[in-house]
Amino acid sequence: MNSEVLAIKLLDLAEGRETPESWRSWWDEHEPELENLLSRGEFLKLKPCRHDFRWVPVLTSQKGAIAILEKSSTAFEASNLYQEQYLAELDAFCKEQERVQRKKQKEFKANNPELFCRYPKFSKALAKALEPSDEIQPAATEEQIASQESVLDFTLPAQVREFFLLTAGIQVSTGVILSLSGMFDLTIHGERYCVLGEFWKEADGDQLLLRPGEETIWYYAHEQDKVKRLCSDMTELLEKKLARYLNEQ
Repeated sequence: MNSEVLAIKLLDLAEGRETPESWRSWWDEHEPELENLLSRGEFLKLKPCRHDFRWVPVLTSQKGAIAILEKSSTAFEASNLYQEQYLAELDAFCKEQERVQRKKQKEFKANNPELFCRYPKFSKALAKALEPSDEIQPAATEEQIASQESVLDFTLPAQVREFFLLTAGIQVSTGVILSLSGMFDLTIHGERYCVLGEFWKEADGDQLLLRPGEETIWYYAHEQDKVKRLCSDMTELLEKKLARYLNEQ
């Protein structure tokens, strides 16, 4: 490897004659030599990144090649090929994500008619916000709920029980988690609570809390180390607080 060979390769890259595969292959073969030949900054800018998109690595390397060529006052005509291919790849990816999301939303509506009937505002907002990785569990049974109450030594409020009889849990990546199996005891400032799930109202990981003998939903803002009253019951939580939150995402 010498400066003349490198200059030819940089021109090929800047002017769009490389493919993602040919550039990666050449780089992998000559990386140790390039590290010695180039300054540290030039080497890092030229090095193809690891990326799930095919065209991103060659696009970022092209920018590094252009910088080196300009520094050496080498004439070239920069190609827009890699940028165009990247944008096309990104557009295809976004369309596929939208297709998957629409499919999941449609399946959610079809599979959860009772949830839509009982909590229409929440269910509509949830269907809109669903991402491919989000999870809606099937309904829990009376036996499963009773078993969890026994483990927790905690009687669930009637409206919370009603919700779990429609779904045993919901996990939304934007910050809503309600899970029968994930409930646990938590003592905060000497008072016992049962954690219903998470609601990232103020910060990631903030928790929804229940107190024995109450329908009231409480909220633990962990960054402030404060327990706050959130709403009067599960219906208000779903139909007002969470529906509004999901619609804003």
